[in-house]
Amino acid sequence: MTPEQYQYLLHELAHVAGLPYPLALMNHGRLKIGEVNAVLVYEPQYDPDLMQARLMLGCVPQELKASVMEALLEANYFEGYGGECVFSLSPQSGEIVLTMRMTLLPSLSAHELWQALSDIARHGSQMWETIMAECETLHAGMPAGFHDALAQHA
Repeated sequence: MTPEQYQYLLHELAHVAGLPYPLALMNHGRLKIGEVNAVLVYEPQYDPDLMQARLMLGCVPQELKASVMEALLEANYFEGYGGECVFSLSPQSGEIVLTMRMTLLPSLSAHELWQALSDIARHGSQMWETIMAECETLHAGMPAGFHDALAQHA
């Protein structure tokens, strides 16, 4: 996909997504998918047919950091779709980010892209909420001194 085709796709995506301010998407790749903030990253000099969608899922409370990070690594192993979709930690914000690699075929429509982004945002949010709930439950059931030992290893 050429950079011009990509810009046209973003323009159409802004319309399909009903974005009130499409310039944030057009200029910086930023958009909101439901309740999830996302950034679309396109670097044609690296690969003109590849885009990354980075979904910001939230921050990890310090007391849950060790168990959440372990759960996210396990999710990458079991649910990573062959490396196409991975959880990571943003060094700038400390937020958990779900990154999905997407192939940009010239035939890709804005509707198809919006559907794919919506699906991954929904699935990623559900996984994130499940991981957080399980880690909170695990944390609540541990003896008091165990929390301090976990925090030292985080």
